[in-house]
Amino acid sequence: MLFRKALFNIFCVLSFVYFCITPVQSKELNFAVVSDINYSQQDTAGSGNEESKIPTILKAFVERINENNYDFVIFLGDNISKSNEKNLLGFLNTVKEINTPYYLVMGNQDVHKISGLEKKKYLEIVSKNNKYQKNKKESYYFYPNNDVIVIVLDGVSSGMPSNHGVFNQRTLKWLDEVLSKNEKKKAIIFQHVPYIAPYENPAYDILEKTDYRAVISRHDNVIAIFAGHYKKESAVKDDNGIMHICAPALYQHPYSYMDVILKYKKLPLMKAKDFEFDGTLKPAI
Repeated sequence: MLFRKALFNIFCVLSFVYFCITPVQSKELNFAVVSDINYSQQDTAGSGNEESKIPTILKAFVERINENNYDFVIFLGDNISKSNEKNLLGFLNTVKEINTPYYLVMGNQDVHKISGLEKKKYLEIVSKNNKYQKNKKESYYFYPNNDVIVIVLDGVSSGMPSNHGVFNQRTLKWLDEVLSKNEKKKAIIFQHVPYIAPYENPAYDILEKTDYRAVISRHDNVIAIFAGHYKKESAVKDDNGIMHICAPALYQHPYSYMDVILKYKKLPLMKAKDFEFDGTLKPAI
């Protein structure tokens, strides 16, 4: 017993010395977040509505992105105004000029089982036109560096069209497993419908919010959840230190996207509070 106690004390001392002599590394991720583009191939030029400006706005956005050195770009859904192949291909042919990795979240306007593209067809088209999304998965993840995992989460209905967030049990089980498997990394989740919204709208809420909350509560490695859908920017930190950030709609004046810098010092046993998000709205045009 005394030997074990002495061994434990030596371990504690060595750990303390290691933490003290190991240099603290300042780390940074810089990424762009854009939502609700509502791209349309329909010729509405001269109509005076917002939709007629979208192709020009999206091209300008691509140019702004290429003027910077982002680690990645995330499109938060409702990338097209109506769910059809023509609009999706037009959107993808424009954003393929981006010089940095870019990833798409599905929005409720992007897929439409009744009068548009089913998820399977949507994912087939995306996988053929975006080399960063070859796996044809509704939800997926990637690693922008050794400390962080980015999770792109599907939260839209696969059946009847709905403005609600719809996170089925299969998706939530997958999220639970990914967070468990990556417990030593900090997770940033990107989805279309926010968990904490900029304002109250019962028609836009997440239907399985209790189940969603249960999954997130089981893990302490989630540091932020980004979403769109409400067409209004907001940033709220919850009691667990998780940032909930909503992006504005690109198609609405002043046609903005988010430039986000994640700063942290690489320390042992990092908490969500040790990560600092600095977000700036930037004009696309």
